Amino acid sequence: MRARFRSGFTLIELLVVIAIIAILIGLLLPAVQKVREAAARMQCQNNLKQIALANMTYESSYGTFIPGISRSGCCWGTWQVPILPYIEQENLYRIYVGFGGEGYATLGAAPRYASSPNSQVAYTRLKTFTCPSDTPSQVGSIMNHNYVLNAGNTSLYQASIPIGCTGGSVLSTTCTTFGGAPFGWYEDPATLAAGGDSSPVDYTNGSPAQGKSGRPRKVTDITDGTSNTMMASEIRQGIQSPSSDYRGFSWWGGSAGFTAYSLPNSNDPDVLTGAGCNNGTGGNAPCTTTSTATRPRMMVARSRHTGGVVVSMCDGSVRFVPNSVSLAAWRAMSTSQGEEPSVNF
Repeated sequence: MRARFRSGFTLIELLVVIAIIAILIGLLLPAVQKVREAAARMQCQNNLKQIALANMTYESSYGTFIPGISRSGCCWGTWQVPILPYIEQENLYRIYVGFGGEGYATLGAAPRYASSPNSQVAYTRLKTFTCPSDTPSQVGSIMNHNYVLNAGNTSLYQASIPIGCTGGSVLSTTCTTFGGAPFGWYEDPATLAAGGDSSPVDYTNGSPAQGKSGRPRKVTDITDGTSNTMMASEIRQGIQSPSSDYRGFSWWGGSAGFTAYSLPNSNDPDVLTGAGCNNGTGGNAPCTTTSTATRPRMMVARSRHTGGVVVSMCDGSVRFVPNSVSLAAWRAMSTSQGEEPSVNF
């Protein structure tokens, strides 16, 4: 009697099974990616919520919102320093010294973000400041992050665009006047109108503590209403190849804020005067290091999310703003004293 053997799969049958599995994987991967992005966007919203609540708690303690940058302008700390105790980073806050150049005489020379002991803080990647949708990067050993404060509807100089123009309005496209912002940045309109492009710091007696940038604002200064005025937004971290890209380098004043002069995720360039950027390299957004009267120093709100950016408002709420938002609505959301008519997006 012959033994009876059960035949195995034929080659064709195996190929069919493999093809079916490949099709299923192809159908499943987009769904998995969507779930991951939804989770990342939710984490991003939560981060901006924490930043908003921390700033509001700071305001309750000191009577003003956190300064966007320190009074010395460039390099002696930004809003990321005073907010630390309010995002459960008290230990890091205690390490940081010389904010705004404070104590310059006794410290010998107020340490900057890259100098010890402040480098211990700047070398730390903070989860609350990092959007999981983006790719983390750094400049040297200093960590880049993803969130910046609202500097208004024009530029980080918080003056009219083009610089020196008159007779415009906050929504004008020919002479855009500054409509106020919940956070102070570089404020020296006279120097800017004369063509200056340096950090407006008065180094009287060699001390950066004598600067006049970053004047803190009171919540009562937001006459447009806290629910109508943005507090913070996302930006993309720069891709560090072939050279250092300072976008996301928010320990530095020139990359710690955004403006609404351009729409979110616009093809208009970021302007990083005094720093470096990789223009369009490796998927980077456009950028330049040259500030002009028609496009002064500014950062555009950007994200890796599909279709828009996440922002927090001055009342603590969080919104997703689509890239299709009208320029009028976007700029109106950025001003604190613009008195614009009600706009929707």
